[in-house]
Amino acid sequence: MAAIAATPFLLLYAAVTAPQRITDHRLAGLEDRALDHPLPPGTTFAGFEPQGPVTGDSGDCWAGFAFSLRTDRPPEEIKRYYEAAPFTRSSAHFSELSVFASQESADRVWVAFDTTYSGTADLRCW
Repeated sequence: MAAIAATPFLLLYAAVTAPQRITDHRLAGLEDRALDHPLPPGTTFAGFEPQGPVTGDSGDCWAGFAFSLRTDRPPEEIKRYYEAAPFTRSSAHFSELSVFASQESADRVWVAFDTTYSGTADLRCW
């Protein structure tokens, strides 16, 4: 009997959180494409930072993720390399994808990706 009474609330919860799960799945796919992309010449992978929180305003969502590379290459070169990568231009779900690179230490460059997209059904974007 309790399960029947809880069913409308569970359905409402599923309906409200479905857009968030869809957004998170799309962001995870973007992260996977970035991490699966060949590393720039002269670099090795140094670490990954988990996806930051999805936030927004008036239906526009913002999210990002980052990783570190060991390299002797300048951050500007690493930034240009990732800006030219196909995954930065070919997403139907993300209207803007920005790449940032900065010197983390003498032999590490931090690479960050920030994206903006329409998340009208995702409550985190309001």
